[in-house]
Amino acid sequence: MKFKRTLLAMAVIAGTFGLTGCDEETNNITVTHPNSGDTLPPVDEGDKPVCPPTGDEDCDDKPSTENPVIDMGVHVPVELDGMDVTRYVNPFIGTGNLGNTYPGATTPNGMVQLSPNNGSNGWEYISGYYYHDARTSGFSHTHLSGAGAGDLNDILVMPINSRSDFMINEGSATLNLEASHFKHQDEQATAGYYKVDLLDYDITAELTASDRVGVHRYTFPRDQQSEIIVNTGFKLNWDYTSDSFIRWDKDNNRLIGHRLSDGWAASQKEYFVMEFDQPIKNVRFAYYDKETKQYVNAPADFTEIGSIKGSQTYDAVNDRDVFGKYQYARAYVEFDTEKQGLTVEAKLALSSTAIGNDGTNKAPLSGAFLNLTEVANKNFDQVRLDATNEWETLLGKVKVEGDEAYKQTFYTAMYHAFLGQTTHSDLDGKYYRAFQGRNAYPNGRPSWGKEAPLVDDIRLADANNDGKADFTRYDTFSLWDTYRNVQPLASILTPNSLADVVLSMLSYAEEEFTPLDAEDNASQPRKGRLPEWTFKGNETGMMMGMHSTPVIYDVLAKGILDARMTELGFSQLEQDDIKARLINAMVTDARSGSAVSWISEYEKNGWVPAQLHDVEADAYGKHSPFKDSWTASYSLEYSMNDWMIAKSIALVFNEEDPRYTEFADRSNNWQAQFDFGGEPNTPWKGWFKARDYNGQFIDKNWTDPITGETAGKNWRPDMFNWAFSESNGWQYFFSVQHDMHGLKDLMTQVDLKSNPDAKDGALFAARLDEYWSTYPDRNAGDNQFPVFNTGNVGQHVQGNEPDLHVPYLYNYVGQPWKTQAAIAASTNVCYDNTADGICGNDDFGTLSSWFVFRALGFYPVNAGSIYEIGTPMFETASIDVGNGQSFNVTAKNVSRDNIFIQNATFNGKAFNRTYLTHDEIMYGGDLVFTMGDTPNKLWGAAADSMPPDTGIGEFLHADSLPAGAR
Repeated sequence: MKFKRTLLAMAVIAGTFGLTGCDEETNNITVTHPNSGDTLPPVDEGDKPVCPPTGDEDCDDKPSTENPVIDMGVHVPVELDGMDVTRYVNPFIGTGNLGNTYPGATTPNGMVQLSPNNGSNGWEYISGYYYHDARTSGFSHTHLSGAGAGDLNDILVMPINSRSDFMINEGSATLNLEASHFKHQDEQATAGYYKVDLLDYDITAELTASDRVGVHRYTFPRDQQSEIIVNTGFKLNWDYTSDSFIRWDKDNNRLIGHRLSDGWAASQKEYFVMEFDQPIKNVRFAYYDKETKQYVNAPADFTEIGSIKGSQTYDAVNDRDVFGKYQYARAYVEFDTEKQGLTVEAKLALSSTAIGNDGTNKAPLSGAFLNLTEVANKNFDQVRLDATNEWETLLGKVKVEGDEAYKQTFYTAMYHAFLGQTTHSDLDGKYYRAFQGRNAYPNGRPSWGKEAPLVDDIRLADANNDGKADFTRYDTFSLWDTYRNVQPLASILTPNSLADVVLSMLSYAEEEFTPLDAEDNASQPRKGRLPEWTFKGNETGMMMGMHSTPVIYDVLAKGILDARMTELGFSQLEQDDIKARLINAMVTDARSGSAVSWISEYEKNGWVPAQLHDVEADAYGKHSPFKDSWTASYSLEYSMNDWMIAKSIALVFNEEDPRYTEFADRSNNWQAQFDFGGEPNTPWKGWFKARDYNGQFIDKNWTDPITGETAGKNWRPDMFNWAFSESNGWQYFFSVQHDMHGLKDLMTQVDLKSNPDAKDGALFAARLDEYWSTYPDRNAGDNQFPVFNTGNVGQHVQGNEPDLHVPYLYNYVGQPWKTQAAIAASTNVCYDNTADGICGNDDFGTLSSWFVFRALGFYPVNAGSIYEIGTPMFETASIDVGNGQSFNVTAKNVSRDNIFIQNATFNGKAFNRTYLTHDEIMYGGDLVFTMGDTPNKLWGAAADSMPPDTGIGEFLHADSLPAGAR
């Protein structure tokens, strides 16, 4: 069922910001909670008028001016001195519903994420913690923020005593976990700190962290037996423990050990050293007995348990550690609380390389022992203060004034934006280069479901190959998501770290590994590839595209990499060499024979072909109609990647380089996926569709040339099908970020076929209007959306990535007031300051970064130096851009009603453009908007106010374009 509504009406649903309660009624419009996972239901508009897109007619459908702040029942922690902006950070936002964030302690882009675990598997527990579960099974040291698949949760620590024997058992003995109940009013969290009262044991648990060390503080009551469990066998979702080891080092009051695991991240290694500030009374060990399938206690004289498979850093004391017998190792570390209560502080340092040397044998510190020095001579409170100050420094680069509820959502969104791109190298620059996952198999099969080969491959973060560490090696690149806004935000706030991200990408591409055949036999060594979806040294092959390319182009176009390399002291020759190597890595990935999925077919055809195949059930209980999932999406995204490569070649070399012409022309391959209606009987003209190997578009009239099967359905853009990644033809229609003017011109060409008087951009604008006003019926079967399509306004999905840029596209047709309304509408349905306050997977800060840019008033539709003007949220926003400069955005008269730009000035001069450049931001300046509750249709409407045309190369349909286009 479809129905139409106008844009301003969407913008005022649930007020101009989605903080109203459930099931409110406004003008007979039933409003569900914006994060309930449901689309807005069909509307009974009654006799009252609905505000038109212009917003300039009398209308009762006006935004609420209320400013509620929702009480989540969470106590705000005691503030430390200097918590100017971090006091607004609420890490519980996004821990409910689909956000999949975690509330625990970490530092910006830190290696350690020390956070609570409920102890359960499943979609809700991807991050280890689900707000609507009131149980805790401990605190593990690694977590994924906002992901849609599960892994990590390494080294689980849980304090217990004799007051309770409460266990969580999720159906497997390996998940029999000592646990406790808690209440949210006894739970606190802010940037770098977490606290909870474990009610079953009357123990208070507190967590903080440095970059590579998790710091625990447990306050025990008097009890006859108090212990801290260190669990190396704990696993969730796709992850499983392949090897574990724990040793009690009595002489130094510490534990050492490791956890090796397989799963989404193949062949992951986590080595650890754990020191305690109170004397250990005793350590007992337990392990999972594979024969009885139960946890059993090890003999009392054991001082270690597990195996040493994969480690060359220490030797076994005896022969007890045969691999396979003493697995899923746990240590129960006992402290003396028989006479009085006790507070225990513990520091656990991680390393991907080794437990390392502790310095006692005159060898230099290394591995986890070296990383432990981050917190040397510091107690819990000092580490917490350091973590808070790190966040304060970062988040304080942007100072906003205005709505208090917005500020909490804003600073939490900024916080979430820096939980990915995690540190992977030790303090000495060494890191573990793991098994290559899908890349290791020529047929591209995933590695999970069987144990991956263990390798010992320690590398050095050395970009100029002089044998010395020079950059921080980062990992956890969810690039299909984050290239859109997370890295562009970092380009403004943390450019040096972003440059190190790109150097990390280069190291990924240049590191050799040995691929395997289908029987896991080693073949000839080969180079890697630029990251696609990586973490812990592994390429997972998740999602699609070559989305290192927009990040690389971004740092090249903005001069970020040059500045960083100069700061590192690289010579000009070394700098030129590094940039040339980046170009080579991009070009190699984009040509036939690389490890990139379907790139050979794309290079051969200009599109990734699809065909029917035997029916296979998918995760949603339906069936996939195409042999190769997401083929239309692959083609569109590879075309954008080609543009990034061409533009990078032009920057590093010049446009005379033959590779520039090659990839500039390939950047127009998006048109090969566009059915603009060459045949009279073509259904649904002017849309992107899947194509077969013969070039035929797959729709109602298509027959498989191999099997003779027909599609069987009349293709429609609102149908969810596997031609498009996690979406439909509507949501991927505008996925030509690198050539939006080209798409507009092609739409005009379609329009002229039936209307000789068609105006340039008219059909593009009409398509946008229909996109925002055509709602799907979730119960209509073939157009039913999957779970990650949430936060809907019409066909727009704010809870997933493909169309996050679409609210800004009215700027390309001279209707920026509709962009302003669309942005407000998208905000309403996705964000608030509750645990359910992110309407989809945050994907390492992607939905959060969208909110940050939205609030500031501009957004990066495409990689590079251009940002589109939107609608600002705060009265003032000041961005520290370095060198003593600030970029200031002032929005006079802004409110929840006043979302429309009336006029603007930049550095005191009239400003009518709907875009900014990166240099204009980074040089500092004053951008001043005057806001109102009705649109000014003249502001930003002129042709020279539109964002510039970025299309390059040979336009495929140039001969048939209307006069004046392209």
